[in-house]
Amino acid sequence: MSLDPELLAAIGPRVRLSPFFDRTAAAGLHSVTCYNHMWLPMSYGDPDAEYERLTTGVSMWDVAAQRHIQVAGADADAVAQLVTVVDTSAVGVGSAAYAPMVDHDGRLVNDPVLLHVGEREWRFSVADSDIRLWVDATARAHALDCMVTELDTATLAIQGPKAMEVMDALGLGSASDLESFEFRSMRLDELDLRVCRSGWSTQGGFEIFLDDPTGAERLWDLVADAGEHVGIGPGAPNPSERIENFLLSYGTDTGYDADPYELGLDDVVDLSCGDFVGRAALEEIASHAPARRLRGLLLDGAKIGPLARPLVVESSGESVGRLRAAAWSPRFERNLGIALISAAIDVGGTIEVVGHDDVEQGVVVDLPFDDGNGTEWPSQ
Repeated sequence: MSLDPELLAAIGPRVRLSPFFDRTAAAGLHSVTCYNHMWLPMSYGDPDAEYERLTTGVSMWDVAAQRHIQVAGADADAVAQLVTVVDTSAVGVGSAAYAPMVDHDGRLVNDPVLLHVGEREWRFSVADSDIRLWVDATARAHALDCMVTELDTATLAIQGPKAMEVMDALGLGSASDLESFEFRSMRLDELDLRVCRSGWSTQGGFEIFLDDPTGAERLWDLVADAGEHVGIGPGAPNPSERIENFLLSYGTDTGYDADPYELGLDDVVDLSCGDFVGRAALEEIASHAPARRLRGLLLDGAKIGPLARPLVVESSGESVGRLRAAAWSPRFERNLGIALISAAIDVGGTIEVVGHDDVEQGVVVDLPFDDGNGTEWPSQ
């Protein structure tokens, strides 16, 4: 029998604290996860209120664990292209792009946002894996001239429909004309910032990058004060919102052996751009249909919380993959899941979930979830 006990995180020097940590603790931080060797807030104790604030108002997130890996120097442009599957020549200075990375066998190793900061200077805002080591080793293996550095950038996200009202109150209203994944240098109360139209939600908002972490608590206070009139409060990447709108979570949804084609990233991979690590493997993989696909599941049962571990899913008594993530969706008023399963299981097919006390079955649907996708949604 599997047990998923509630555990306390032992705070200690082996796992780094965010420069916002004391402010998040004072705001009622309830749970954390370890992400890039740093504590990442996950909840302030009321998931329903946090979802409501994100989707109807505005919330502020400590996402300093979303570390920045800087690549700078004479060959920085070549290195940026070498470690990503997108065409970096299309990413102009002041712009950013979703830029997945694969290993030599074509397996996804991270899916960062790549920021083109200046001439021969790039930054990867990374998901949870040791990308500084990967990029540095790759650059050295190709004898390329650059410095690869993990920065102490403190990132504060302002997310939600009322995010622009907070920016206006901060005196950063010029951010309103930023396009998606565009950023600009700004100054706030003697703090030098980069403000980017980005964030790990679909509710709209901004990420503020502060390279000097000694100003992090001041930045937190300024944002909290500026958003008080619209009910801003602390939050975190929200499992329900991100699943119902399908924002890919590296590691959680993907495991550590999936390729971009299994994950539905076909349109992101550019096999016509310059050479990059894993290109030959991806060319081979792309020549035949994937054996697995990342799919959505409409799950039965009473309201559930996020999964503590992946669960086996079966069809006709045979294992066909894993349910990687699941949560209750207030938007669709049912449990939703994300599963990496055999491509032989068609949309509309039924699977069985093994080992969950409250969920037994699911119906396979395409991602992103859409009640107009042609699949008849079973009633709860």
